[in-house]
Amino acid sequence: MFPTLFECKDCGGFHGYRSRPKNLKEKFLLPLLLLRPARCGDCFKRSYQSAFVRVRPRRESRKAQDVPA
Repeated sequence: MFPTLFECKDCGGFHGYRSRPKNLKEKFLLPLLLLRPARCGDCFKRSYQSAFVRVRPRRESRKAQDVPA
């Protein structure tokens, strides 16, 4: 019914990362449709994937890692 492995529709890559929601539609409407934004690790193209697709967690930027808590 729902695919469980990430596959980029543009390049066919299998390395996907969770992407940050960019607007209200992505933050509130997509979860109702069981979709989440994801980014391909090979071509960096952003797409909407099923919430059941397994992707890697979003990588934090170096600036966020260097800031002391």
